[in-house]
Amino acid sequence: MNFKKGDKVKFLNEDDHGTVTRVTGEGLVYVLNSDDFEVPVMARELILDVDAMPVEKKSDKPAPAPEPEVRTSEPRRIVLHNSTPKTPKKDGPELYAAFVPADGKPFDKCDLEFYLINDGEFNMCYNYLRPIVGRPGYLSAMGVLEPDTKEYIETFRRADIGEIGGIKLQLLTYRDGDTTARKPIEAEVKVHAPKFYQESYYKTNDFFDNKAYVVSVLEDNEMDEALKKMKDGKIQHKDAQDKSSKPQHPQRKPEKVVIDLHITELLDNDAGMTPKDMLDYQMKVFREKLDECIADPHVKKVVFIHGKGNGVLKLELRKCLDRNYKRCQYQDASFEEYGGGATLVYVK
Repeated sequence: MNFKKGDKVKFLNEDDHGTVTRVTGEGLVYVLNSDDFEVPVMARELILDVDAMPVEKKSDKPAPAPEPEVRTSEPRRIVLHNSTPKTPKKDGPELYAAFVPADGKPFDKCDLEFYLINDGEFNMCYNYLRPIVGRPGYLSAMGVLEPDTKEYIETFRRADIGEIGGIKLQLLTYRDGDTTARKPIEAEVKVHAPKFYQESYYKTNDFFDNKAYVVSVLEDNEMDEALKKMKDGKIQHKDAQDKSSKPQHPQRKPEKVVIDLHITELLDNDAGMTPKDMLDYQMKVFREKLDECIADPHVKKVVFIHGKGNGVLKLELRKCLDRNYKRCQYQDASFEEYGGGATLVYVK
């Protein structure tokens, strides 16, 4: 809600009221409370105090009779924006997604506030879509991001980060005074759970006073499009062009796949992750890789290397097989090859 100086407001999180003294561009409102102290409050934590608003007195005079309508040949007046557009910072829009640790909790336990940041000179109409954790369907939000603004979208619970996967954005961009038609943009913010558990990804930035994990939405999307084109054969790498002149022989896919679940093999850096975080991520990879192998008609067996250690990962892995993959049989993998630190799963 937008507030202005002089508005009478109530606090949502405490039994108090006051008068707005000033409003900043960061969503922060300064309120003179009932104790005559000026306190800063986020706009989303305030509501208008309807009971304290002045009541407009009705005039005792009768309303004047409406004047008869006079039809003229002149067109209606249309107010236009300035037809001389500014020079943009870049040729296209600039959009960032930011994950900001919530205040007052340790890093490894805090929730994350999600923001969209428009750092360019294009207006952006956005449609925000993300899966609802634990239920079918999507959570959606719509709005308009003006140039050089940021907008709070929602807060993610730390425990839900690993289940989100990705956030989809549909964008329409335009510049004041520019009538150039622009294509709608579809982009995705990929939520890779391991990164959110590593403090090294949260850096000092130009958008927030504290450290945040900030990603460029549109640049990442352009990279994904280029990779997709390469996969589709629309863009050929130089090495691929050289190889295309040589006769290609079909390679036979292996019947057995070996997957190492050691955390050092899955992540470049596991700093900041608790043992539970590591186990959750290892089990997530286990389920994803097993599903891929089940769907591949060529794969018959999969070896998951979990190591001997304290046996926790091995136990969780086999409990998951018993519960969710009852059609798959399993046993200890070859002791000579893996020393008792691997499980062999038959997927066919």
